[in-house]
Amino acid sequence: MVLTINTNLSSLMAQLSMKNSTNALNSAIEKMTTGYRINSAGDDAAGYAIASKMEVALSSYNVAENNVMLGTSLLSTASSSLDIITIHLQRMRDLAEQAANETYGDDSIKAIQAEIDQRTEEINRVMSTTEYNGIKLFESPSDTVTGNFIQELTPLTEDEAIAQGYTLIKTADDLNNIRNNLSGKYILMNDIDLSSIINWQPIGDASNAFTGELNGNGHVIKNLRIDNHSNKEVGLFGALDGATLSNLGVENAYIYSDYNDSMITWIGILSGMALNSEVSNCYTSGRINSVKTRSDNDGVGGLLGITMNTNVQDSYSTANIDAAGAAGGLIASVYYLGNISNCYATGNVHGVSQAGGLIVAANNCSISNSYATGRVSYTSDGSGYEAEGGLVADTTTPGSTDPTIINSYYNKDTTGQSDSNFGSQGVSQSELEQLIANGTLPKSNPAKIGRDISLQVGIDSTLNSIISFNTGVSVSVNINVSTSENARNALAQIDEVLNSITAKQTEFGAVQNRLDSVLNSLNVSIDNTTSSLSTIRDADIAEVSADYIRAQILQQASASLLSTANQTPSIALNLI
Repeated sequence: MVLTINTNLSSLMAQLSMKNSTNALNSAIEKMTTGYRINSAGDDAAGYAIASKMEVALSSYNVAENNVMLGTSLLSTASSSLDIITIHLQRMRDLAEQAANETYGDDSIKAIQAEIDQRTEEINRVMSTTEYNGIKLFESPSDTVTGNFIQELTPLTEDEAIAQGYTLIKTADDLNNIRNNLSGKYILMNDIDLSSIINWQPIGDASNAFTGELNGNGHVIKNLRIDNHSNKEVGLFGALDGATLSNLGVENAYIYSDYNDSMITWIGILSGMALNSEVSNCYTSGRINSVKTRSDNDGVGGLLGITMNTNVQDSYSTANIDAAGAAGGLIASVYYLGNISNCYATGNVHGVSQAGGLIVAANNCSISNSYATGRVSYTSDGSGYEAEGGLVADTTTPGSTDPTIINSYYNKDTTGQSDSNFGSQGVSQSELEQLIANGTLPKSNPAKIGRDISLQVGIDSTLNSIISFNTGVSVSVNINVSTSENARNALAQIDEVLNSITAKQTEFGAVQNRLDSVLNSLNVSIDNTTSSLSTIRDADIAEVSADYIRAQILQQASASLLSTANQTPSIALNLI
């Protein structure tokens, strides 16, 4: 070996060994302090890539597990609310069965009705307030059509409505303020609940009618309540004149009237009076009860009271009517002119002296593609002007022009009317259903109720990672037990709603079972992924500690030998 001063190979070799042993020692310390065998891609490039993917998957599995548990809580909230509603409906059914037994006086029937009304309001409250994490479970989003309209439509957005010159209606107060400008152009931007208004005052009257436009935009006004003692024109609107109403539903309305004036009181859920107006794609549900003892009786219609030169199309009413006067399922009286087309009424109609399944009295007008299915009956008052019709009962006055009736029917199984009904035809229930099914007669398009809920229960973007369900269930009830017949009809109505709730609870239960299965599957995936990740990534501490001791010894040896090697050049001084 050459003895040199400038180059000390022994020292360089010792330095290299010391560097390697120090790096090995640091690596062992890192693995023992983190617990991981792979701390960077340099430790194991392939293993690092695999472990990274597993870490992402494991994090997603944990989030999915949380999603499932939140979905379970949402379902439990919805199901518990339906349990509460079921209890109310069961009690209402008991009350209706009591009222059907003709052993109760008027005061007892009123007490039964009062409890039914309170429970109905509580059902409506539960349906409108049930929410989970800010989501109203049983109400549809505000940007969807929420009513059962004959004509399908796409709601206008706020920007579109404003661009078309509409004033936006978003609250009950906004709706109430229409009376301050009866010639305005208005549009609903969401459903409006009027349950907070104990006694709604009709908008406009015969002397100061609504002359503007109201576009319901596919939304619904709910829980209209009117206790009338002073108005001659009664409804959401008192009177229309040259107005346009469209795309509006009024659900679960209740109108009571005992205005004993010598003049006729015109009552309709949408409007008591409609002159020179256009009504299209509107509907109403609920009940009307009028009481009157003076000379002129009421004229009551499920949609409109009296119309003159007014066109009504694609509209219907399911309201039940018990009137102290003339009663029509859709309209009380078409006084003259106007076209009634693509309309129907399904409510039970009872009047004093006159009753018609669709219209009581029709003069010089056209009725086409329309029908009525409710029970029609009247109580005689000895006036001599008594009339009853499955579709139309009478013309307005002697000498009036009979209506022109085209392709219009009534259900003779429920009305019992003869076929000579101003040109309309009596058909059986099955025949009527066939006419509706084949498109000859109109029907409503069921709105999507409630909310579509999609739970992300997997870790990818495929449909296999999603469980979807809808929270919607129809629990709309409008129970009238004023007569034993009405009470018996109420039993069938309540049973139908109970069946709907049972079906929805079954659906919720099936989704709950799926979520339980998904949760078990996620737990298995989490366990297996965690185990695999540990195998790839975690350090074997026993092995690493041995490496640590070995590196530590080598480092100490290198340091000792480096010290000796650094003394080697000094030997050269002995030769000088």
